[in-house]
Amino acid sequence: MAWQLLLVEDEASVREAFALRLTSQGYLVQTAASGEEALTILRSFEPDIIVVDLVMPNLSGLDVLARVKQTAPELLVIVLTARGTVKDAVEAMQLGAFDFVAKSIDMDDLHHALRRATDLLTLRRQVQLHSGQDAKRYAIDRIIANSPAMQTFMQQVRELAKSDRVTVLLQGETGTGKQYMGRVIHFNSPRADKPCMEVDCPSIPRELFESELFGHEKGSFTGAAGRKCGLIELAEGGTIIFDEIGDLPLPLQAKLLRVIEERTLRRVGGSATIPVDVRFMAATNRDLKEAVAKGEFREDLYYRLNVVMLTVPPLRERSDEIIPLAEQFLIRSAVALKKPVRTLGESARILLRQYRFPGNIRELSNLMERAVLFCQGATLEAANFPSDVQGVSQPSAATLPTRASLAPDASDPSAVQLAFRVGEESLHDLEDRIIAEVLQRSNGNKTQAAKYLGITRWMLDRRRKSS
Repeated sequence: MAWQLLLVEDEASVREAFALRLTSQGYLVQTAASGEEALTILRSFEPDIIVVDLVMPNLSGLDVLARVKQTAPELLVIVLTARGTVKDAVEAMQLGAFDFVAKSIDMDDLHHALRRATDLLTLRRQVQLHSGQDAKRYAIDRIIANSPAMQTFMQQVRELAKSDRVTVLLQGETGTGKQYMGRVIHFNSPRADKPCMEVDCPSIPRELFESELFGHEKGSFTGAAGRKCGLIELAEGGTIIFDEIGDLPLPLQAKLLRVIEERTLRRVGGSATIPVDVRFMAATNRDLKEAVAKGEFREDLYYRLNVVMLTVPPLRERSDEIIPLAEQFLIRSAVALKKPVRTLGESARILLRQYRFPGNIRELSNLMERAVLFCQGATLEAANFPSDVQGVSQPSAATLPTRASLAPDASDPSAVQLAFRVGEESLHDLEDRIIAEVLQRSNGNKTQAAKYLGITRWMLDRRRKSS
């Protein structure tokens, strides 16, 4: 992260020399030739640190310090002097100066003070970002991986955790835990003590996305009352995960691609190029390669993200892990809900083994929480689960109902008749065909189709995008 400094120095030669040295050290430096000019600049520029000369005509460094602390008490101010006294130093500290240092040609004292200031700023941001976050949740040895599919997947996760710069694309069905696995990679990597930021691409309004992602400068648009660091900048040194990256609009895909390629960004309304050191990850339940073929996703961004692609296995391919995961969720829910449930009964075990879990681990977690809530004893049984789950079984092919017995009344013009190939198609496939049929009957009117389906227009668009 490039820290922004305001250097206030009335001697032109000193100001130019210091600004040049500080810029070469990676700081973004704005200069002022007087205290009055500094206060004017601060109306439109928000530095991270102010370095101000003590002795200046009219407004002294202490005067500037006092004015700054009245309006921005958290702003770090370093007072610089060639001939300061102990009294000046004491007064500066009483007024809230971060440090009081002597001018020197080699600028050693100033460099040390700036290093301490930036360490403090970094710590402040990390405390803010990591509040309530427990990295132990994401320890690799806590993950249940009994199935061959999950064991292979976790071996890939371990290798990726060792390399902290490789961009990762996590693909998988809804509810498989793609975001969680992204955090596992982060918290087991050398970046574990740095921020892990998540960007929910569909939930951020398009018109605010750039501001949220890249930050903005004061006055860059209506309502921008101050400078704001974006999510990428806040993730400095750590990881940023873009959830549902496939829903990102094409114009924003181009802007994100530039940041990933150049490892720099510009805040909205700003002109400074800010270097960023972050690991990029993306998660999606869409087939991005197919989206590229349809022109819905940029091919160059796809290949930039797809340095390493991991596919999180669905729960139906991890049957050996259903019961251990259910037991884990049972204890967690019992503690959270203060229920006496402690064990999983045999009827519940049979039910869970038979169920297909179209919603994957997220659905299992939700089902366990609901079942624990309605369980009155110490053992959870099948009767505690919702009736629609209790009614699910896995019959043999010989006992499967015929297509004729499943078909609706052909004489009903409102009926949608669709064949379903048991064992060959998923519930997701059937939903796609129902939506397509209803859209056709609505002559492409999405609002009308959503009304027929009993969902909102937004939900209809989301379901079509995830198909």
